[in-house]
Amino acid sequence: MQACTFPRPLVHSSARPFLFLLAVSLLLAGCLPSSCRREESRALFPSDSLSRQVAEATAVDTLQLAWRTTGTETHPLEYPRTLLFGERGRLYASDVERNSLFVFGEDGRFVEEMVAEAFDVPYLVGRRGDTLVVFNPREQRLDFWAGGRIASSRPTPQDLPRAPLQFVAASDDAVFFKLLGEDFEGYVARLDADGNLTKRVALPGPSWRHAGMLRLWGDTLVSLSGYRAVADLFPTDLSALPDTLALVGFDSPMLARSRSFALGNVGEPPLLSPAAAPAGAFLFALNMRPGWLQIDVFDRQGRLVRRLTQPDPSFGQNFYPRDLAVRHRPDGAYELAVALTDPAPRVDLYVWKEVP
Repeated sequence: MQACTFPRPLVHSSARPFLFLLAVSLLLAGCLPSSCRREESRALFPSDSLSRQVAEATAVDTLQLAWRTTGTETHPLEYPRTLLFGERGRLYASDVERNSLFVFGEDGRFVEEMVAEAFDVPYLVGRRGDTLVVFNPREQRLDFWAGGRIASSRPTPQDLPRAPLQFVAASDDAVFFKLLGEDFEGYVARLDADGNLTKRVALPGPSWRHAGMLRLWGDTLVSLSGYRAVADLFPTDLSALPDTLALVGFDSPMLARSRSFALGNVGEPPLLSPAAAPAGAFLFALNMRPGWLQIDVFDRQGRLVRRLTQPDPSFGQNFYPRDLAVRHRPDGAYELAVALTDPAPRVDLYVWKEVP
């Protein structure tokens, strides 16, 4: 953005009438500093305009903070990146700075930090009973952690494009892999025990359109997009092309910039949602806001049903949630765990009780 600027001279009191007339002249000419800026377009795509209308008509609920943790003095969180709910009310967090896994109890109490020399930027991508599935993207390997150690490992695809984006999700009986890259047709695939592709579905178009996490929603594989409010839905056997689910009601201050990028008027797409997580009948999506937490709740048809926000939201530039995990409790309430790196590395756990 370019602005016209004006020198700032030393002003004697006798010059003030002249400066007043100058300001009036500039105002009439339409060239005050604020009006000389080349503003980005505020226009929206029709679908985004509809989403904004839906969002404005949707109720906002305030989340209840259950606990918050930064780890302990001897085991501090440094870069919590992924979250996963486990058995007995536990919550697991991977720390990609410490190359370790943190375990917290249902009250947020620190239980242990699990370390393995083989971990390299670990991502939690699934759980099979008491076994955690950990993806190490730089090593192109999955580790299966059980009983306090790596019980087994398997490779992920080795033939990667330049600047690859890799996403993994593991179910009880399958591993799913999404690969994107520059000048490369991306794909979603199932992997066998040797890391080979057993089924593969192409993801046509630019890689930014498909950049986002993989999540399992019952018998559906969800391929998320962090830069557009859409998701691709696959059957878990990858026997069909995906259905595109538009998240109707996703509103963001960055929608106009997203449109400008799609039209080639800006160089980088804005991140709209860094993570989303399905639970029960809903898909919960982080909605990036400047200083406070907002989570949008969508039904199976992709329609916004609730907007959730933290207590006492306030403005601030340094606020960055990284991941979201959601658990549907037997009493009907939802627990929502959020990993943040700014304003400090921490994990928050909120509770939401659905009200008709």
